Amino acid sequence: MAKILVIYHSDTGNTEKLAQLVAEGAAAAGADVDLVKAAEVDLDAAAAADGIALGSPDYFSYVAGSVKTIFDRIVYDKRFHGKPYVGFGTHGGGAKVLGVIEHLAHACKLEPAAPGLLVKNAPEGEDVAKGQALGKALAEAVA
Repeated sequence: MAKILVIYHSDTGNTEKLAQLVAEGAAAAGADVDLVKAAEVDLDAAAAADGIALGSPDYFSYVAGSVKTIFDRIVYDKRFHGKPYVGFGTHGGGAKVLGVIEHLAHACKLEPAAPGLLVKNAPEGEDVAKGQALGKALAEAVA
């Protein structure tokens, strides 16, 4: 069974809701999933995972500090080179956070498993299915 780690930061709850949907999708595809706040990530556990999902709200067209810290800590860690990942983010308008996640992930030599997902405000409607589909795509990529 594939092990997926869904890592996120959320203050308003919007990104947490999206992280939960990603986790649901990965679990429905048969993966063993852990949902972890970015500030509480254990790098050994993240390195041991078959794939990771990384999510953040848009803060001033950038990722949350706790998410950036993860990238800072893994950039030279070869255990993450080639590791499949997906990115996701939430925003209130004019968001650039997904592009930042993708840029940082590329610098850390993570391998995209599927196109990322950006949601305005809280996920609802079609965004629910898109969040679940993102988790499913990651689980299928590492199965």
